[in-house]
Amino acid sequence: MRSVHVVATGGTIASTSTGAGAVPTESVQELAAAYSGVFDRVDVRLEQLTQLPSSELTTDDLEAIGDRIRTAAADVDGVVVFHGTDTIEETAYYLDLVLDVDVPVVLTGAQRTHDEISPDGPANVRGALDAAAHDHVQDGVYVLFNEQLHAARAVTKRHSSNLDAYDSGEYGLVAERTPEGFWFYRRPESLSATIPARTITATVEVVTTSTDTDGSAIRHAVDRGVDGLVVDALGLGNVPTDVASAIESAIDDDVVVVVTTRCRDGVVSPVYGSDGGAKALEEAGVVFGSDLPAHKARIKLLVALSARGDIDDVRALFGSGQRDSYGYVTADSDP
Repeated sequence: MRSVHVVATGGTIASTSTGAGAVPTESVQELAAAYSGVFDRVDVRLEQLTQLPSSELTTDDLEAIGDRIRTAAADVDGVVVFHGTDTIEETAYYLDLVLDVDVPVVLTGAQRTHDEISPDGPANVRGALDAAAHDHVQDGVYVLFNEQLHAARAVTKRHSSNLDAYDSGEYGLVAERTPEGFWFYRRPESLSATIPARTITATVEVVTTSTDTDGSAIRHAVDRGVDGLVVDALGLGNVPTDVASAIESAIDDDVVVVVTTRCRDGVVSPVYGSDGGAKALEEAGVVFGSDLPAHKARIKLLVALSARGDIDDVRALFGSGQRDSYGYVTADSDP
């Protein structure tokens, strides 16, 4: 029988309804006792690390999750993390970036609380345990939800309440759990190069853009002493003129600026040469975030700055932004 270490952090999967709303109340031991038969097919070790909704997790919590996985991975076949759905994709991507372990790590949770009618927690947990113990899944970090296995880099929550909450966009699923077992659509593996950062020491903020946005949010962030900024830009990476001016000033103050696109699909590309165009931003020294959404680009920049800090190293870690059809960056760039 294969062995799986379970790390519980709270979230909806552990929540019940109270007079003040749903809050995490159920320990991983209580969930295991309630999920009849779910844990029977693997040798499971249970650990309650914290008990929080994922909207309240901090970077210290992410570090703690990573540390526990490194320790547990030494003598098990896989690790499963119970996690809230709000930020599960960020924690998964963080772990995908910083972990260098030889077992798969699968995060899962629930959209319905433990005491709702037909909670989805038991099915998600069974699927996550099966994925973590599967012979074909050797390493990498994944999210298992609604019978679908997603790679950490690609997965995004697309619906706030529906059970079919996650997708992987143009990357597609890694696998789908069927009555006969997992059907694999592509090779299960990490889509991220490992960055050796055990602790997060940098500060990075996200700035959004829309019609006639000014650069005040960027200027205020620079005044507060941030190390990096992620600017969620328009289209191919274009911004209003005053935002472009603020970006240039931030770069002059040695703040690393990563530009992403608010579009769900596609990459940032230096096409337009107007004052706020991505071509002009490239010449000013921004780093392009490829097809990463802003919240994941922030996680990557936090890790990159904490590990290295040099702009050339950060630029190399983000890569050229040119993906091939399998989800990898071409040449020698990191996806």
